Amino acid sequence: MRKLRQYIFEYLCKHQPQRTPRFPHWEKPLKVLIIYESDELERNDAIKSIRQDLLKRRMDVSMWGYVPKKVIESLILPQSRILGLEDYNFFGKPKEDVITDLRAMHYDLMIDLTTHTLLPLRYIAMYADADFKAGLNLGEGIHDMLIAPPDFSPEQGENIRIETTWLYEQMMNFLLKIKSND
Repeated sequence: MRKLRQYIFEYLCKHQPQRTPRFPHWEKPLKVLIIYESDELERNDAIKSIRQDLLKRRMDVSMWGYVPKKVIESLILPQSRILGLEDYNFFGKPKEDVITDLRAMHYDLMIDLTTHTLLPLRYIAMYADADFKAGLNLGEGIHDMLIAPPDFSPEQGENIRIETTWLYEQMMNFLLKIKSND
């Protein structure tokens, strides 16, 4: 069943409309989407500190997380949402109301802090309406900027564990060094 779900995702990914990535202008306030794996208790201390860092940089931050359980205890807020098993169909694709909510907002930058191949968040990354998408190199072609830890290959997939804060620091290091030429 897992291979079928992955096949459907890859098929849909290949048939998405082509995007033209645009690097964010750091001079203006940015709308940023953070995608992350939620912890079981939905506390997400590392994600909250990352959000605070982005807020200090005068960015408007929205966060979408996922935890593999049926009942989500966190409130659904405009700037923060944790999805669970009930938000996806049998094939692992988000339900239409989730996709509609996700596409209702346009973002200048998407920071995908997913540290392994997690299909529900792969869909969120694919469907997000963002000018520029940054994330870990998982071999899918969703992101415009890829971060790969030393000695990493996409074939390792779920067998590698990376700290979320390390991934965020690497992304911001590279993103802040690159200047837009638009």
